[in-house]
Amino acid sequence: MDREKDDKSSNMGIAGGFAACVTRFICQPLDVLKIRFQLQVEPLSEDHMTSKYRTIVQSTRLVYQEEGLRAFWKGHNPAQVLSIIYGVSQFSSYEHCNHLLRKIQTFEEHQNVRNFLCGALSGTVATVITLPIDVVRTRLISQDINRGYKNSVQGLKIIYRYEGVKGLYRGLGPAVLQIAPLTGGQFMFYNIFGSMFRQYFNINSRETLPAIELFICGGLAGLCTKLLVYPLDLAKKRLQIQGFAKSRQTFGRHFVCHNTFNCMYNIVKQEGFVGLYKGLHPALLKACFMSAFYFAIYDEMMWILNH
Repeated sequence: MDREKDDKSSNMGIAGGFAACVTRFICQPLDVLKIRFQLQVEPLSEDHMTSKYRTIVQSTRLVYQEEGLRAFWKGHNPAQVLSIIYGVSQFSSYEHCNHLLRKIQTFEEHQNVRNFLCGALSGTVATVITLPIDVVRTRLISQDINRGYKNSVQGLKIIYRYEGVKGLYRGLGPAVLQIAPLTGGQFMFYNIFGSMFRQYFNINSRETLPAIELFICGGLAGLCTKLLVYPLDLAKKRLQIQGFAKSRQTFGRHFVCHNTFNCMYNIVKQEGFVGLYKGLHPALLKACFMSAFYFAIYDEMMWILNH
């Protein structure tokens, strides 16, 4: 039994890492657009010609004209490392937590609560481990051409040298605040939608759902949870570029804030409540596609490894 459990945990780690790697590569261009939209203080609207980025189509064209096709994969290397580490730690800790809570009768009887708690805990653990990589990734995506960091390793060294450990963990507050409901809700909604599909198509709980159903379940789960916590994700990105103004002179006005609540207050004050949802469109597309591909690839990989 112990050996079977170890093999299952190992397979989950491999499947989680592989799913994260493939998904990140596919969705990276949307991530670049999302982050640049989030960091722009000026309005995202076709009516504001002074804004650098105004719509998804206009921004895609502008990034390509100014920086070329490779710009859509800026920060891709640290993003891949982040995704692999995050995927392995998230799914492994999720299954271990799920296994422990199943021994408690209360959680055994309330599956959705158990899925939420396990997802929240696993997401928090993975976030704390990978946040320094996320900070340098955000800065690589948002820096001017020929300014800032040459690569992620150099970036991590410079951040640590001039900003210390605090610099590596900029945005930790909103990251932790959002990840518990985001990851917990994602796993919960994924299982809820999966159960609905099983009942509708009369599929046994031991059988794997077809790929298209897995894709839809993952997409809906990502969509539902992202809407709930998006302002915290935006605040995290704004905090991560504090002290980095000199390396992003061509992106418009620089936003200044000190902590999570100060950040959200300043956003509302300067940009209105709509500012809390800047970059929502590419973010929702990214969340939908990432969750869909992530869970679909993960479940397919688990089936391959277990058989």
